[in-house]
Amino acid sequence: MPTACSLLAACAALGLAACGQAPTDRAIDTSASTATLRVCLPENDPPRAQRGGGGLDAGVAGDLAAGLGRRLTIVWLPEEEQTDIESTDIDFRPLFGGQCDLQLSVPTGAVERFRGWLVLSKPYYGAGFELIPEDSAFRFGSAFPGTVAVRANTVAHLALNAAGLDWSQQSSNAGIVQAVAEGRAAAGLVWGPQLAILDVDPNADFEAPPVLRWNLHAAFRRDTALRGDVDRLFASREFQAQVGKRLIEHRIPVRGPFESAHSTADLLAL
Repeated sequence: MPTACSLLAACAALGLAACGQAPTDRAIDTSASTATLRVCLPENDPPRAQRGGGGLDAGVAGDLAAGLGRRLTIVWLPEEEQTDIESTDIDFRPLFGGQCDLQLSVPTGAVERFRGWLVLSKPYYGAGFELIPEDSAFRFGSAFPGTVAVRANTVAHLALNAAGLDWSQQSSNAGIVQAVAEGRAAAGLVWGPQLAILDVDPNADFEAPPVLRWNLHAAFRRDTALRGDVDRLFASREFQAQVGKRLIEHRIPVRGPFESAHSTADLLAL
C-alpha cells in the first residue's frame, strides 16, 4: 500500500484524498511498446522497491515480464516529500500519462476515486498490520492488560481506540519496536512489510481483523488489454508460489490474498 496504510490512504478509499490530478479520458497508444513491459516503481520504498537494490515489486515485475514474454523496463519514480505521517497516496500521473503500463502494490479501494480511468488486477499478495513481539498474547476482541504501541494517524491507531484498548503513540515504526524492547509497551502493531527493514519477526499466530489488512494489486489504465494476461498469471499456482518466495526473500510476512480485507464499511464502523 503501499507503505503503512494511513488515514490518508483510508480517505483515498472513501474518495476524499487527492492522488494527483484527474486524467483526461484519452487513449494511450502502446502499440510501439508491446514487446516491453513498463512498470512504474518508487525509487526509494524498501522493501517494496529501491533503485539499485531490487525489492519485492522489482522482482515481481521481472516475473511478470518473463511470464508475458516481454522485456522489462522499470520506470523509477522519484521520492516525493511526505507531508503527513505515513502518507501513502499513490501518484498515478505517470500511469495516466502513458509512461508505464502498470503500477504494483496498489491496495483495493485506492483507485475508487479514478473509477472509469483505472482498473485493478486480481490481488497477488496481502499485507496488514502485524503484532510484535513474537510471544505477545494480544488479540483484538479480548481483554489485554498492557499498552499497545502504534503510530498515530493510522487505521491501527483508530482500531485500538475504537476497541477501548490502551495504546501509546509513537512517531515511527522504529519507535514502536523500541517501546516494546524497553518495556514501555507490552505489544506493538506495525505495518507488516516494514518489519523487513526493522529486522523484527512478528507473532505468526496473530490474525489482524479485516479492517487492518489489505489486498495488493496491479493498477492499469482502463484502455489497456494487458489486464487479462496479468490476471491469468496472478491466478496461477505457479505465480503465487513465485510471489511467496519473493515475500520470504525480502522478509515480508507471507499473507493473503485475503478473502476478507479492508473496506469502507469497516472503516466507518470503527
